[in-house]
Amino acid sequence: MTLRVVESVGRRGVYGRVGLGRYDVRTGLYLPKPPKFNQIQDGWMFAAAQALGGVPGYHPSAMYIEFENVGDPDDPVTVPAFDTTEGIEYYDELAFSPSRDYLRVALNQRPLLGVEDGYEQVFAAGQGNKLTFFALSVGAVGTHGKEYSDAVNSKVFGVALVATPEFSDHTQDIVFSRTYFPADEQVVKEVSHQVGVTWDIVFLRP
Repeated sequence: MTLRVVESVGRRGVYGRVGLGRYDVRTGLYLPKPPKFNQIQDGWMFAAAQALGGVPGYHPSAMYIEFENVGDPDDPVTVPAFDTTEGIEYYDELAFSPSRDYLRVALNQRPLLGVEDGYEQVFAAGQGNKLTFFALSVGAVGTHGKEYSDAVNSKVFGVALVATPEFSDHTQDIVFSRTYFPADEQVVKEVSHQVGVTWDIVFLRP
């Protein structure tokens, strides 16, 4: 895992890390799990080029929260293999899955700007090279119509960070980054709780 991430950083100049957590809607308490590195998809190059060129809508603005409805809350979800070339076609094909779907949720707020460890001497006050994005699972139905609730043991096992050139049209989405979680990091939907996602995207020297 570490070798793959280092190779990706060296090739792309950008990397990310993401973690799930449980958010109690009654108390506002958020309990995050430790973050893990994600994979940057090839779509990030197009999205970044468009955003830097001043084209509206190509910055990361939403997340996909992928879930499977399992028979028992303790049942692990088998995660798929994927490479950097995959975009939204994978998520379109979830329409044919009997138990998997995804929530397409807007970010909770604008990303926070920070400084990655080791770059403290590079930036003046108010500058940085790390963006932190936040999202929460919302809604009771996935994009393809499958129920998302504690009643059917919806278990979150994967996430993606996406740009939405036209938020009302998910077919235009561009997958910036994507990852999956092993069985011990997957989070099942609970009563009065939502699943939270915290996602850092870090930009490095070439």
